[in-house]
Amino acid sequence: MSRPPRHSLDCSPASPMLLRRLDIALFEEAKATNQGFFDLQESLGLQGGAEELPAQMHRYVMGNAAKYVADLNAQLKESGERTEPDTHAEMVGPVLYEGEKKSGAEEADSRAEIVIERCVDARKSPRLDSRGEPIPGSTNLVHHILYMDHDSDGELKIFEAWSQEVTTCPVNA
Repeated sequence: MSRPPRHSLDCSPASPMLLRRLDIALFEEAKATNQGFFDLQESLGLQGGAEELPAQMHRYVMGNAAKYVADLNAQLKESGERTEPDTHAEMVGPVLYEGEKKSGAEEADSRAEIVIERCVDARKSPRLDSRGEPIPGSTNLVHHILYMDHDSDGELKIFEAWSQEVTTCPVNA
């Protein structure tokens, strides 16, 4: 599958509408990747992680992001932790990230085709330990910045992420 044009195209003055359509299509693709990743990660949390990532997770993540998600899920599986049954974190966003560049993310910024941000509100979805007891501090609100690029298979994937626990979500979606 061919790779979509990057935003740095040398477009003629008559083509801003084409560039806008490409931007909209890329954002819609990023939203779908984000939602698929969020839903699958929520499902894995309820299951208590996984020794190995399910094949469908590789549709949404690659590179550093894939390693982080695999390590997190293996850690959950090993520790016996899981998300409390019948609960679900809430997602706010995503929106296109237009904030300041994050220190240490220069390579991700230069590589990303698109960068989005979202918040995940797990305040009503606690993580439980192996005995089924709530883990203190596991109910939180986290701001994520997700760096995305097309992989060699043509799919838009998260390859890097920046996350920080916050008291108020900065995303207005």
